[in-house]
Amino acid sequence: MSLFRVSLVILILGLVSACGFQPLYGSATQNADVQRKLAQVYIEPIYGQTGQILRNELLDRGNPLGLSATPAYRLTVTYSILSEGLAIQNDDTKTRFNLTLTSNFRLTDATGQEVIYSGSTQNIASYNVVQSEFANLSASKNAAKRAALVAAEQINRQISVFFAGR
Repeated sequence: MSLFRVSLVILILGLVSACGFQPLYGSATQNADVQRKLAQVYIEPIYGQTGQILRNELLDRGNPLGLSATPAYRLTVTYSILSEGLAIQNDDTKTRFNLTLTSNFRLTDATGQEVIYSGSTQNIASYNVVQSEFANLSASKNAAKRAALVAAEQINRQISVFFAGR
């Protein structure tokens, strides 16, 4: 049975290598080009505390060495947040919420005139509601932060895949 498994693994590895699969964030020349292009993206300031978290995470992922002196692209991100009650008690109080963060983004040239790529993400983070207002506010902010971090990861991945295909 182990010979079958070894053969299967070798077959799968052979098929993956034959299809031209390359990791997105590798050190090969094509992937280094993706990193170079990501470093040339200026990320416009995003309104609000959640927007600031989203922008900072995008900066950390795309420009880990700092902002480019001459950016070739501009990224504009807008977002909206919606909280919906899930667990509704007999007295009509809600004890659990889903926070949905929807973000839309546009990648333009350096002048901001020509839209090169655009997309959107939608992320859901849940939190519980208790009797303490401070705990509720803290849980809500934490859910927004978690959703913003995932949104930044998804935006960065979409733009990276776009750059890899160019």
